[in-house]
Amino acid sequence: MRTPRAVVFLALLGGLSCSGRPDSPGASRPLDTGIAGPTTFRAKDLGLPSPSPSPSPAICTIGKGDPDAACIDRGAPELLAEVDAAIDALVLQKPEMFDRNRVVGSNGYLVLDPAGFYQGVAAVLQAKGLCAEWDFEALQVKDSQDRSERYDLLLSNDHIRRGAGSFRSTCTPARFPLDPSQVIRRVRVAFYSIQCEDGRTPPRNGEDVLPVDCSGLVTATPKDKDDADVDKRIHGPEIVWELEHDGIEAVSVDDFPNVAFNKFVRGRDPGGFRLCATVQSHRGCLNGTVVP
Repeated sequence: MRTPRAVVFLALLGGLSCSGRPDSPGASRPLDTGIAGPTTFRAKDLGLPSPSPSPSPAICTIGKGDPDAACIDRGAPELLAEVDAAIDALVLQKPEMFDRNRVVGSNGYLVLDPAGFYQGVAAVLQAKGLCAEWDFEALQVKDSQDRSERYDLLLSNDHIRRGAGSFRSTCTPARFPLDPSQVIRRVRVAFYSIQCEDGRTPPRNGEDVLPVDCSGLVTATPKDKDDADVDKRIHGPEIVWELEHDGIEAVSVDDFPNVAFNKFVRGRDPGGFRLCATVQSHRGCLNGTVVP
């Protein structure tokens, strides 16, 4: 019987997770199916803090967004005046959110709470009858289904970015709001790293090959239509893993502590395996091979 060496591999890869971050929400544990066929692993709440919901959900009576909307960088903003006015209103309503003694440019105050700032600007716009939300990177706003606009309201040093410089893109038709399942286009499941403890040179991650007695870290990453990583606060902590094989248990699969979107996979016997992950109804798989 081979002895897994997950402890050694954990020491090598202890900081890795989906998109390379160690703080992905949730944790996972295997479920004993008791029957032949795919083995299923579900992410469960193990008492860890739940991820906070979107701080500025769109209160939008105009309608849903189109995930296939075409977005053009820059262009001519139509809602810039409303966005700038919302910033001014928030400065008056929430003065404690700003350090007005530290300024860059015209009224570019230092923002002490960036998330709360975006949330507050969106709330002001919503109160005026527009649809607005923070997508964890920028502000989205619209006043019709025909188009939506995106604004980056903070400089890299967290000072307010004012005027036309904050405008980023126009999407036609409007691109938001979207359900999390609409944001995700695919789930990429792939080796992140492979280690062989006996001195052998491991294969490249993209070869989907794992030698016997070598260990690999597999990560699942939800991707959007532009193939960019979807923010974990959008897709949430829930993930279902499934291991499929054709009668030969080519690999063993173990949890990565406190990171539901990663799995340790160890080569056991030569043969094929299929490790799949489902996030927000989107399923992706790694079709791997264990070699001698």
